[in-house]
Amino acid sequence: MDYTKEYSQPTQSMKSSLIRELVASTRNIPGLISFAGGFPSPSTFPKDILSDLYSRVIIEEGMEVLQYGASEGDRQLKEELIKWEGYRGLTPEEMLITVGATNGIYYYAKTFINPGDVILCEAPSFLGSLVTFEAIGAEVHGIDMNGEGIDLEKLQSKITELRAAGKNIKFLYTIPDFQNPSGISMTLQRRKDLISLCEASQLPIMEDNPYSRLRFLNKPIATLYAIARKDFNNSNLVTEIVSFSKILGPGMRLAFVKGPADVISKMESWQQKINVTPDCVTQRVATRFLEKGFMTPHIKTICEFYKPFLNKMLSELDKNMPSCVTWTKPEGGIFVWLWLPENMSADELFVKAKDHKVTFIPGSKFYPTGQEKVNCLRLNFTFSSMQQIEEGIGRLGELIRSQID
Repeated sequence: MDYTKEYSQPTQSMKSSLIRELVASTRNIPGLISFAGGFPSPSTFPKDILSDLYSRVIIEEGMEVLQYGASEGDRQLKEELIKWEGYRGLTPEEMLITVGATNGIYYYAKTFINPGDVILCEAPSFLGSLVTFEAIGAEVHGIDMNGEGIDLEKLQSKITELRAAGKNIKFLYTIPDFQNPSGISMTLQRRKDLISLCEASQLPIMEDNPYSRLRFLNKPIATLYAIARKDFNNSNLVTEIVSFSKILGPGMRLAFVKGPADVISKMESWQQKINVTPDCVTQRVATRFLEKGFMTPHIKTICEFYKPFLNKMLSELDKNMPSCVTWTKPEGGIFVWLWLPENMSADELFVKAKDHKVTFIPGSKFYPTGQEKVNCLRLNFTFSSMQQIEEGIGRLGELIRSQID
């Protein structure tokens, strides 16, 4: 039977993960140094604590947690999360536990998007979200960024342009802290100005927050969700999705969403249909991890671990890159973003880099379809050794110089 004729239209047009395909294409190259993935270092996983907690939870609470659970998530975990984040007045009904942040992003988009509806996002933006949005039929428009975050003049101009054309803009998707892929963090003032603009424009915000707690320098900046609630007395504008992947381990597939109760309820309905319930054992393990006070010192340990690797990559970029190449200088997160000369393609560089036994992700993959820029690339600094960073950036710098020459 030829199933290709029977696939649904979304399945036929759906893109696979280009990043996973690119990483796979370089997997069997001996001696390759990869800055391509978005993996946390396994050295940061709290294996001993988690193994003990998993055992205890199964032994002491197995009769409950090995059973089907609540689709909205473990009530005990929600209560611990509310205490950990310090929100006053936040109710469990304004929170949803999900199987990873990508599911939360999907549920939010499915709650609002009809085919042809518009989603606005930063450009560049997280590829995983872009392919999700396009797969469900959204029209995605990227808004340029500068050093302070999304460009608000261009955002306002795009809103005006699209609405004048009769387009239905459903929400803005943003990663304010150590953005994937750029590493840029939105300034506090830009966050407040963005909330003012979106409030006036009646434009909901989906805030993707996998990285804010991976801050190595300076004080944390309040999330858009927190600013909207506290400074604008608005608990309906922002829905925040928080991932545990970079702070506990991506294999746990655990995240949580905070937002308006009616939106959370609709997202829960999607979760009922797709996942039934998040992993009950993992939820309870995370509950005990928070309850016993492990989270705060663990995050401090992670940040102390990663900071030298970021500093090493920035130092090696200074040593090895020609003056026509620029890059972001994040204070945390896991990525650095490079801008190449305008006439240079990172897609072509990616192919040539294999011969130099170094790899990265070309920047074009982080833009909505038809809006790509090719003179940029993303580097990850959390999954390499110090020696690999030194050698790999040296190889990349040599390759770029050869292309300029």
